[in-house]
Amino acid sequence: MMQEWQITWRDPGVGVVLADIWRHRWLMNYVGDRALRKIYRRTVLGWLWLFINPLFPIAVRVLIFGALIGVSSDGIPYFLFLLCGTLVWDAFAVSLLWGTRALEMNRGLIDQVYAPRALLPIANMTPALLDMLIKSVVFALAAGYYLARDQRMYVRVGPGMWWAGAALLLVVAFAVALSYFTSIWGETGRDARFALGQVLSVWHLVTPVLFPLSAVPSEYRAWVLLNPLAVMVETFKWGLFGVGEFLLVPFLATALEILLIMFCGLLYFARAEARALDAR
Repeated sequence: MMQEWQITWRDPGVGVVLADIWRHRWLMNYVGDRALRKIYRRTVLGWLWLFINPLFPIAVRVLIFGALIGVSSDGIPYFLFLLCGTLVWDAFAVSLLWGTRALEMNRGLIDQVYAPRALLPIANMTPALLDMLIKSVVFALAAGYYLARDQRMYVRVGPGMWWAGAALLLVVAFAVALSYFTSIWGETGRDARFALGQVLSVWHLVTPVLFPLSAVPSEYRAWVLLNPLAVMVETFKWGLFGVGEFLLVPFLATALEILLIMFCGLLYFARAEARALDAR
């Protein structure tokens, strides 16, 4: 009597995916190191680009928006104000860009050994975390400089720093959550990466990084706060400088929204990653 076998796909579920990521967390060092080594390979300046890339755009923006246009910064030196907002924005944007390329950059690893693919977008964000560390050091040095120059402590040491830290963690989590969608789309076609760059360019302009939220007319402020990054940037600035507003309800609502997107992203990734890789 011939026995019939039926092979069907089974949804592993979010819990199984998370457990698999934790069990293979040691791979994050390997994937992150590969991402770092690929950045500036075959360049003349090499690792110096780690400092040029994040700091040069800030210097240009300070010159244009701070010195030439004179954008308000709620009484904070514009360089310090801009660096604070840029640190949060780039923690999100740079992490998302690297997470989007995770499957594309690790095709060889996927073909050679088993690795939980949901781990790859997180591990591939290592260059973004290094970028954030460099900006944090520059921010600390700038705060020390303005303290010596103005004899004023612009950075507020206190409980607000916990809210600033929570905002920074949430923007990274937001980038991870979105990368579970964009990494699949990026593996399917490079158009996703190009489109993401355009979306982030516009998104940056409607996030209070170059300008304070107080500069937005009151009738439009509620619309601006629909932007999750606007809430987190404003919370980060309030936590460090004590300027602006701490909007508890929008902050908690945004945190729940990010957790929901993370859950949906993991579900989508678990169901779509095999098809995306097999179709390449």
